[in-house]
Amino acid sequence: MSTSTPTRPPAFFANVNFVFLTFVANAALALGVSILIARALGPEGRGVYALFLLSASITQVVLSLGLGVSAVYELGKNTTTASRVLANLQQVVVFSFAVSGVLVLLAWPFLGERLLDNDAPFWAFAFVVPLFVNYNVIATILQGQSRFQAMNLVILAQPLVLLPLLAVMTTVSNVDPTAAIIAWSIATLLAVLLALILLRDDVHVAELLKVDVPSLRRQIKFGLQGQVGNLIQLLNYRLDQYIVLIFVNTAAVGIYAVSVTISQGVWFVANAVATVLLPRLTSADDAEAARTTPLVCRTTLFLSALGALGLAAVSPWLVRGLFGSAFEDALEPLLWLLPGTVALAGSKVLSSYILSRGQPLTNSAITAATLVITLGAGFALIPPFGVTGAAIASSLAYGVHLILSLVAYQKLSGSSYTEALIVRAKDIQYLIQLAREQLAVTRR
Repeated sequence: MSTSTPTRPPAFFANVNFVFLTFVANAALALGVSILIARALGPEGRGVYALFLLSASITQVVLSLGLGVSAVYELGKNTTTASRVLANLQQVVVFSFAVSGVLVLLAWPFLGERLLDNDAPFWAFAFVVPLFVNYNVIATILQGQSRFQAMNLVILAQPLVLLPLLAVMTTVSNVDPTAAIIAWSIATLLAVLLALILLRDDVHVAELLKVDVPSLRRQIKFGLQGQVGNLIQLLNYRLDQYIVLIFVNTAAVGIYAVSVTISQGVWFVANAVATVLLPRLTSADDAEAARTTPLVCRTTLFLSALGALGLAAVSPWLVRGLFGSAFEDALEPLLWLLPGTVALAGSKVLSSYILSRGQPLTNSAITAATLVITLGAGFALIPPFGVTGAAIASSLAYGVHLILSLVAYQKLSGSSYTEALIVRAKDIQYLIQLAREQLAVTRR
């Protein structure tokens, strides 16, 4: 199937640029937060903070019951309303609060004292998880509506509050992991409130209190198929931190978390593209989706590779200059992570295409297979090589994920692998033209 450069869709690229700039701003703010946290807590405290939020993140992925996945899909297909999704969400949030509260009560007699001795405020889990659920799913509701400006405001609101809050806290007193997590919770709560204000036209109190079992069951049934993949993907991203904890120590987790944070700068383009692409592909027919995806994938891979090269060039200054000598050991694993982050940038685009064709279980199967690589390589490489071994294992797993995504993409679209991988001269000319036009629009 021929997949020549399609006619330019101005709204699509304008949205990508807008979301991209938001992700850049968000990443800059997140980097500032990470620097403050790292310098205030040191490697040990940074490890506790990272493991706590990672555990909360994994739990919220499970307890959100896939509502975010179904929200983007159904809103894109126009088979439900934002009001109904929002009502179902609040009921799921109550459910997540109850479950996370029970988990805290169960952990208290067995692990409570040991966790508190290590400055891990496990009791905060009860409200951090439902906050996480609400924040993430509300953002997907705005994404499903293609309200990218509102979505970007919500994305930026959290770090815009968290960064100055942490700055004040570190100025007036010593900050420990508990204080940092409380600050994170305050910032996330304010972002959720902002999102609800932006969705005020879809908020109907009577409907929020109404339990619509058929729609809730339908959205959970579809969403869980995709959410299984999201959960396994999160484990692919982060499970190595637990393996580092087992075979090395908490301080090594803190060092590795810094490497991961910096490496994710490569995903600016991929995250922006995937965010805008999913609702667009969901509403498109098979032919349009097959034409659009390979162009977007290969240009995303090209730009991500350029970004990785630039990041590698400045990484010594970033690690030593921003985080301090205590985190100097984060440099080597960062360099090993970069090839994998480029590969996963392509996977993000292809996964959007696969989901848009109503195949969430295919994405789940791909991430499940990749998780086997993550675990096998992690247990093989982390004991002898520490955090560097974790980085190598992650890059291997991300590369496998891209290969499997290409196989699924080829079967669904009929296009060749090279169409999605190899950038052409006309693509670069196309990108330059778009950049010039967008710059002119921005100046005006």
